[in-house]
Amino acid sequence: MRKRMFSFVFILFLSCKSSVPKDVLPPKKMQAVLWDVMQADEMAEYYSQKDSSFKGLSKHADYYQKVFSIHKISKDDFARSMKYYQDHPAILKPILDSLQSFGQRSQQNDSLQKKQGVPLHKDTTKRKLHINARPS
Repeated sequence: MRKRMFSFVFILFLSCKSSVPKDVLPPKKMQAVLWDVMQADEMAEYYSQKDSSFKGLSKHADYYQKVFSIHKISKDDFARSMKYYQDHPAILKPILDSLQSFGQRSQQNDSLQKKQGVPLHKDTTKRKLHINARPS
């Protein structure tokens, strides 16, 4: 009976562990990469609407590659991690929720700064395709 109880507790302990496999980006890193990927998407959309000669789809790929090189990952690392997180929505949800709240806080800070007449933080994304502020 004691062995069964120990086995049950051990299995329960292992099943509660929410770590990701080693070949998958950890949640904090995935969060940062997703934030930059979203910024890259916005930038590509912005430029493709402003300039008809801007090659939107190829620029999306270029921007993604720059994001991956900034984070020192490959396209395959990102795709494998994204697949894992999509297959495990309970782990993906907190990542996406934190990105949403980070974006809302950024918008609120920008609005507040505008109302107070404080110059907005200069976004370096267009220059370096890299966001200094990361979601926490």
